[in-house]
Amino acid sequence: MNHPLPEKKKYTFNFIDVLLIVVILAAAALLVFFFKERRIVVSDQNEKAEIVYQLEISPMREEFRNLVEIGDTVTDGSYLLPIGEVTDVAYSPCFYIGFNKELGEQVSSDFPGNITMTVTVKAEAEITETGFAVNGRELILDQTFPFRVPDFTGIGKCISVTTVQNDNRPAAERTGKEG
Repeated sequence: MNHPLPEKKKYTFNFIDVLLIVVILAAAALLVFFFKERRIVVSDQNEKAEIVYQLEISPMREEFRNLVEIGDTVTDGSYLLPIGEVTDVAYSPCFYIGFNKELGEQVSSDFPGNITMTVTVKAEAEITETGFAVNGRELILDQTFPFRVPDFTGIGKCISVTTVQNDNRPAAERTGKEG
């Protein structure tokens, strides 16, 4: 008595399979988003330093000039936490840098109606293994991040970070002039 083996049921792709794949992809994207964009730095040292850093916003339309003022509080655009106070704002012409295929060289030209704004910010920062962090925002050179001031919201690129040397001597001693 040979019984024929039952035939294997052919698998069909259905709605539940699609839903399961979408949920897995969404979870993976969420993990990448939180670990890549939101660099929260937790320091176990609690060492602090006063720093000055600069944010470059380029290109920026000319009509947004003068929306950032000295004394404005700079807020992280992702976490809405304060990350310093504006101490200087500078404007310069904006240039487009591209590659001329015919000449085989890099060229730059005016970018009409646009400017480059450099915002200097002073803040109290935590010293981390990789540099500095202000209220959890890690400051990495050439990395962009969103920021806000009362009259302007933008994305700036960190172009410099320096520590402020606290000099408690009287002004006459610092300058070499007598009072």
